[in-house]
Amino acid sequence: MGNTKLIGATPNDWLWASERMRWRRVYAGRADQVRAAREFAEALFTGMPCVDIVALAVGELAANAVRHTRSGEEADGWFGLEVVCHNPAYIAVTDMGGHGIPTVLPEGYGGSYSEGGRGLRMLYELALMFGVHGSSPLGHTVWVDIDLNRKLEGGTQSPAQLVS
Repeated sequence: MGNTKLIGATPNDWLWASERMRWRRVYAGRADQVRAAREFAEALFTGMPCVDIVALAVGELAANAVRHTRSGEEADGWFGLEVVCHNPAYIAVTDMGGHGIPTVLPEGYGGSYSEGGRGLRMLYELALMFGVHGSSPLGHTVWVDIDLNRKLEGGTQSPAQLVS
């Protein structure tokens, strides 16, 4: 934790020191690894109001990486997960790139029976900020900022600010 002196500090002081807690993990580009990534993130946010939103975000972003990019197509494919426990929490998944640009579809796109395209829209609605950076040849990172105090079943809030 850098140069922070916490001798004699309480466990809560140590846990919530001013430096952000950041984790990065790499997963094989397989569907079973989506669950592993989601469970890892859930464990980090256990007991926090936002735990269900964090799990949803990791699951959706990781599943998209495996389904829609070279991460899930190539034998040595991978996706990366970055989690920052701060307020707001930062959740990002990096993929190997592929066939397009991750896009938040307009509300109501494809009708109520559409099988795809609603996941990023849902995260956009739940997040404080939402963004994508990178390129199809080199890979994208899709990220969200989530209010630590927001519950999945909580009331409505303004949609995220879209950043690229």
